[in-house]
Amino acid sequence: MPMQYEYTEPEQVTCMKVVTPVVLADEEAQVLIDKAVHLPELCKKVDHIDAWVMNLQTDPVFIHEHLGNWNMVIPKEWHGHFSHCVGGIAVVKKVIVSGVLHKQIYYVNKDDVVKHLQEEIHFSKMVELRRPQPVLDEDEVEIKFFKPRIDVEWDLIRGGRLQQTGVVIIRLKIVENRQIYVQTCPNPEEGPEGNLLEDPGLEQWAGNVPIFWGASNVGRTTIAHTGSYAAELGMVPSQQAALFQSVRIPIRAGMVHKLSFWAREDKFGNSDYTLTAQVRFFNRVGLPVGGASNNYPCSAISDTAYQQFMINIPEAPGNATTAVVEFLFQPNTGNASTVKIDDVDLAAVRFK
Repeated sequence: MPMQYEYTEPEQVTCMKVVTPVVLADEEAQVLIDKAVHLPELCKKVDHIDAWVMNLQTDPVFIHEHLGNWNMVIPKEWHGHFSHCVGGIAVVKKVIVSGVLHKQIYYVNKDDVVKHLQEEIHFSKMVELRRPQPVLDEDEVEIKFFKPRIDVEWDLIRGGRLQQTGVVIIRLKIVENRQIYVQTCPNPEEGPEGNLLEDPGLEQWAGNVPIFWGASNVGRTTIAHTGSYAAELGMVPSQQAALFQSVRIPIRAGMVHKLSFWAREDKFGNSDYTLTAQVRFFNRVGLPVGGASNNYPCSAISDTAYQQFMINIPEAPGNATTAVVEFLFQPNTGNASTVKIDDVDLAAVRFK
């Protein structure tokens, strides 16, 4: 599944409420620990000291002030969320960091034996944020911290007193979980279900004009494959005719489509024409970027019953955003017949 893809939204979109973490501040706490310890025996040297932090805890400190004092601090995109706060709001200003520095001190005694001494030092530090931040709900504020970095230096005095200076560096991220509405996008690996066309059965007309289709030299006929009506191309048999529709559902790059339709000839005399069925893809600026078409001579179309035709459309190019389904009626000299079109289906089949 791609990490990112372009999606052109339809007129209606679906939104849902989600909880998202909003980073309020990113701080670094440095705790200086200076401690002297008396070793249980005289030693020649300190070999090394292992140290790590245990029971690390963080607690935010809030103050409460009038909302008007913080309007300039609140980002513009969050003003609507704070508008319901009447009077005072909570502001996170400081963070208390506490924990235990655990040390294992390895030293060499006068008999050249390596021994160790365990030590635990409790610490606490109040960190003031560089920029205090207003919050919507104190209970939704949490502090995330990363693995502390520790640096310990020591000085052995007279073989029995160990002076240690340790620095614990802790990176803090103050986060508030906030509820927002987001637009949901379809899974980029799944195509839209069903027929992508509107009024595929050509049932909606205003006189001799199909409401959801563009048309030229096309009329309504009651000789339909299903339903009450179909479209008849070539009402003037000697002139070209066109029936087309722009797909309103956004096209997804890499999707394979299939076009199917039912056609029947209406023979009034000589038949000499070509029917072209095609799907063309266009980019954002309306330039054609691919598609597929097929030509059907009059001999391929029955004049006694409807028959179905299908075209497999190759994968949509990466810059395709929309598609147009089009039927072209191209008569030759002396043609006196027409072609009926009904039950057109454009389906997204799969990703290649």
